[in-house]
Amino acid sequence: MPMKIKQIGAGLLALWMILAVAGCKPSGEPATESSLSGSGSAGTGPGTDSTTDPLGTDGVDPGASSDSGSTDGSRVTTPTSPVLVDPTDDHFVITKDGVAKACIVIPSSPSEKVKDAAEDLQKVLEQITGAKLEIVADNAAIPQPNRILVGPTAQTEQLGIAQPTGYPSKERVIVKRQDNNLVLIGNDDAEYKGTQFAVNMFLEKIGCGWYGPQALWQVIPEMKTIALDQLNIDHTPQFSARISNVFINYEKFSERWYMGGDEKDVGHNISKLVPRETYYPSHSEWFALVDGRRDPYSASDTYWQYCYSNKELAKEVAKKLIEVFDQRPNLTNYAIGANDGWEKNWCECSECTQLGNDTDELLTFANNVAAELKKKYPDKKLTILSYHSIYFPPQSNIKADPMVDVMFCRETSMMAPLDLNLKLPTGFNAITHNTYTQSWLDNFKSYIQKADVKTVSIWEWNCIAADKAAWAEIPWVQGNVATRNQKLWKDNGASYIYYDQGPSSTYRENRASFALRWPLWYVSSKGMWDSSLTGEEILMDACQKLFGNAANEMFAYYKALADSSENCRSTNTICWVPPEPFEVYTSSWVQTIDAAVTAAKAKMNSVTPEQKERMENQFEYWNNAKALI
Repeated sequence: MPMKIKQIGAGLLALWMILAVAGCKPSGEPATESSLSGSGSAGTGPGTDSTTDPLGTDGVDPGASSDSGSTDGSRVTTPTSPVLVDPTDDHFVITKDGVAKACIVIPSSPSEKVKDAAEDLQKVLEQITGAKLEIVADNAAIPQPNRILVGPTAQTEQLGIAQPTGYPSKERVIVKRQDNNLVLIGNDDAEYKGTQFAVNMFLEKIGCGWYGPQALWQVIPEMKTIALDQLNIDHTPQFSARISNVFINYEKFSERWYMGGDEKDVGHNISKLVPRETYYPSHSEWFALVDGRRDPYSASDTYWQYCYSNKELAKEVAKKLIEVFDQRPNLTNYAIGANDGWEKNWCECSECTQLGNDTDELLTFANNVAAELKKKYPDKKLTILSYHSIYFPPQSNIKADPMVDVMFCRETSMMAPLDLNLKLPTGFNAITHNTYTQSWLDNFKSYIQKADVKTVSIWEWNCIAADKAAWAEIPWVQGNVATRNQKLWKDNGASYIYYDQGPSSTYRENRASFALRWPLWYVSSKGMWDSSLTGEEILMDACQKLFGNAANEMFAYYKALADSSENCRSTNTICWVPPEPFEVYTSSWVQTIDAAVTAAKAKMNSVTPEQKERMENQFEYWNNAKALI
């Protein structure tokens, strides 16, 4: 289901920004009209008939048309922001010539979330204009005619604008100008940060951008005067939870990327509930029978499993889950997926083997746990994974209990768009130990249909350097592929996504990696928040803010990187294992990317020193990458 968003006029925002000093736009350009709003989309093209051509093509020449539909950067549109010389009385003036013409109004007893959002707005507006807007309580005398209402104030109540409430799956943000009021409000229940996200959306509309935790990758424009015309946004995110290691390891910064949402548990966490250290050997019957023994310590490798047909095990897991949900009422699910591993060490007892394949076993276990858990928590979800030996649909006619959430891992090429429905790979794969006869998309749909899965989520591997260390220093951009995949998942019922990626030392990516990876991480994060944007539109908006007069040239650079990835048809990539760098960046694609770099370098004299530093940083990555390709 598409994201709900209401807009006034033809664009996202009719926003008037008045610059008292020419040349102080964030782009470094003189005060002229620029485009910051609009629609425009990149189509997906007809795709490939995977029944007649399992690999699609052997690769696409850089000069040829791409499967992405949109190959011409000039067709990418971004929101418009006309600049006025003189605001009139009809406009909502926030500051003029560096003097505050509005104040920030908050409830007399604000929540911490509202208070923090108001202070963040005050701080950033002062950085932009030099004027410090006063924060006043809604029951105090209002010192300015124009009021920015942050959170649920007496004034928002008078306007008939109620704060959105409810949890889970009730996120909503409102950014609305009404007469001499600008309302910034959102659902702050439980884990939600709606009011902060409303502040973010407004600040982005006036030129701010945050692409990494370092100052170099944050854009705060300099403007002495800011005035608004019409502004009316009522926004619900595309996915109910948006999770990656950016959220896990940089939670405060991740608010700028709209990450979070419903509280989720992700991974292989059954062993936290029933650890072998506690339950073996006293309950040896709960562990997999392998080679005639029930001993989790005798596994032939580091991975071991349970006897998933055992109903007493399911009851114990449900008992432990009730304790978890009692202690964490905002948690919406728990990941009871099988322990990590492949096909080894699954239970060989007659009760398990008669169920069918490993997927049958795991669904049986999840259903048994659900039958117990729903007695107290019928609205919670139990998440299992679909990958490796539990990748395929069940063999039997078992149906997933509505409480069971199946998280599908993208067990196919890291590069090719899923909507092309390519068979990548085909046949036996030495990494997953699976034999593939159909595309990932067809398997995904078949599993959902056969098991009647009601709740779907996605595990996406973007940890490109996990298996091949060279990729830790090589750019990788997905562009439209990221948002096309998100659309496909949403259209097939996915409610949330977990991106398995950096920054994480496990994946050879850290804080410094934001400079290299922001075009990948930011695009996927922003796409999860806003389904109306394509990856290219997200990149173009970022380029306009980060690189000013060189925006078009830098966008062409990132698009060339993304196109080379999209058109890679290597059969050596699956799950978290990328192709070799030279399979993505062929000699012809390197020439195309080099040409984009040369064109961008020609614009370096027309950008600000900070914009130039960003460009030099990106080109250094590419120059060093060529030695690794």
